[in-house]
Amino acid sequence: MSFNSHKKKLLDETEPLSHRASHARSCALLVAQKLGLTRDDVIELVARQTGVDLHKPQSVAELLIALADLEKVRLGQ
Repeated sequence: MSFNSHKKKLLDETEPLSHRASHARSCALLVAQKLGLTRDDVIELVARQTGVDLHKPQSVAELLIALADLEKVRLGQ
């Protein structure tokens, strides 16, 4: 699946938080592959920049914050 496919699933309000978090981690994996990093490196970067732990997100709001950061990293901003 592509980044945008996982993003769409992450944004799907009918999915439970755990599934949405899984799609966020998949987005992190795809960003990592693009940058030549590991998924955990990207998850750690997002945590440092946003305070959101993609392994244990507390809310949908946290996932949206993490997604915005992943998109910035993906686009090199």
